[in-house]
Amino acid sequence: MCAYIRGTMFMEWVLFSISFVRRVHEGSIINLALHQGDSHDFDAKMFLLWALPLALYLFYRWSVATYDYFEKRNIPYVKPVPFFGQVWSFFTQGKHAVDVASEGYYMFPNTRISGVFTLRTPSYLVHDPTLYKQMAIKDFDHFTDHVTEFYTDTDPILARSLFFTNGTHWRQHRSGLSPAFTGSKMRSMFGLLSKSAGDAMDRLVVFSRDKSFTMELRDLYSRLGNDVMSSISFGVEVDSLTDRENEFFLKGKRLAQIDGLPGLKFLMATTIPKVFRFLRLSGMYKDVNEFYLDAVSRNIKLRETNRITRPDFIHLLLQARKNTLGAEKHDDETLQDAGFSTAQTHAVEQKGEGKLSWEDIDIAGATASFFFGGIETTTTLLCFASYELAINPSIQDRLREEIDATREELEDGKTPTYEILQKMKYLDMVVSETLRRWTPLGLTNRKCTKNYTFTNTNGTQVTIERGQNVSIPLKSFHLDAKFYPDPLRFDPERFSDPHNINQDAYVPFGTGLRNCIGSRLALMQAKCILFLMLSNFIIKPDTKLTIPIVLDETSAGLNAKHGFWMNLVPRRT
Repeated sequence: MCAYIRGTMFMEWVLFSISFVRRVHEGSIINLALHQGDSHDFDAKMFLLWALPLALYLFYRWSVATYDYFEKRNIPYVKPVPFFGQVWSFFTQGKHAVDVASEGYYMFPNTRISGVFTLRTPSYLVHDPTLYKQMAIKDFDHFTDHVTEFYTDTDPILARSLFFTNGTHWRQHRSGLSPAFTGSKMRSMFGLLSKSAGDAMDRLVVFSRDKSFTMELRDLYSRLGNDVMSSISFGVEVDSLTDRENEFFLKGKRLAQIDGLPGLKFLMATTIPKVFRFLRLSGMYKDVNEFYLDAVSRNIKLRETNRITRPDFIHLLLQARKNTLGAEKHDDETLQDAGFSTAQTHAVEQKGEGKLSWEDIDIAGATASFFFGGIETTTTLLCFASYELAINPSIQDRLREEIDATREELEDGKTPTYEILQKMKYLDMVVSETLRRWTPLGLTNRKCTKNYTFTNTNGTQVTIERGQNVSIPLKSFHLDAKFYPDPLRFDPERFSDPHNINQDAYVPFGTGLRNCIGSRLALMQAKCILFLMLSNFIIKPDTKLTIPIVLDETSAGLNAKHGFWMNLVPRRT
């Protein structure tokens, strides 16, 4: 309808212009202009009156020339706005970008795939979780790349992070990093994580002075995440609760910023990558690039000079540089499962491409991406888990009972171990349900790398052509009543029996060979911090908390518009 109205208004303007020119030929307007004595100006105006409508009309025809793409192929699609396609909705509907991009999922419930236009370029939205799984695993060679891609000349750090690499570089990167994320490696790293989070929680307890106080939890969890990830990514110990303006926190905040200008640039890199490249824009601030490269290079030099060994990511990547990084298969079997949400590991075929050399800048790119994921994604998970626990006190009480029972098994009565967290079933149920109800990354994508044909629900053959983009609405899968009855209700009991869950439709970390490599890290970090938080505090809604939560539609990620304001009540245990 919107496209029709705009097209009608435009044609009315063209008809008006033609009428105006006809009057020119009849002489009435020319005589008036000559009477005013300015024939040259008039000639220029006449040219514009002819040329401008014609140019606008030609531009309009060009902008809509591809809009019959899906109609010809008998594929349902979201009706586009001339030139803008569906992008116009990002600016006019007041919805989150993920919800706008997923509109077709709700408009066309009886199809495996639908069409959408980004500006004038056709792309696809997958509706069927089984189809997504098939694309991501069995037919992965058709969808090896992500849509968003950065370049080393403008983004030396982001371009080397695993999520944004494609082709041969991605295969080298993924196969080189996979041994760093096994269960045994995570267990070795867990001591650093639990110490950093435990020390921060002790400082928070001292700060409380045994009195309840109000905090905005995104700020709190991002500071805890910064300290943890600074330790296990860069080998640096910081205290962001006390030293609130430390350089690692300030740079990390700029690295993990996904709203405002950085969020807009990420949106551009995904929706109009050619324009993003043409303008030579960068996704990360220059000073942030320089900071992380310098931090990694200095840390590597210090370790090599002083023969320092520390069970963190830099140590693991230095092992990768020396070709000594490998999986410890003898104990991986008992440690691989970090919870129901753990993303399945898939072997990546190398195809004789060789191995990545792991220069300092490659290590900086990898560690910065872990740092980003460890702060942003885990912070989002913790914020929404705390929100649900605060407004569902019975669930919080039950989880606290499990935590208190578990603490009795611990040597010091407070510091969890990697193995202990794995055994906590209700904690895993709460985390799993939070990832379902509030999926941190609600939409992922793939680029078709060679033509792909499948059968749609109506029996027609659909061919996704090489170079076209495909979006996968993870959030829509998780909130679909077909898979989860009463999907908006927070109910950890859904996960009491894993056999009741449609595993194709539960993909908080994606699926297949390009799923999230750091799912074990995210889960152990979130569970450890929740364990420590509920060991020491009762979380209650503050008067400044908006219930129900209102999402910030301007953020590229998932965030509360008015913050996660909670009242933390110290426990006297």
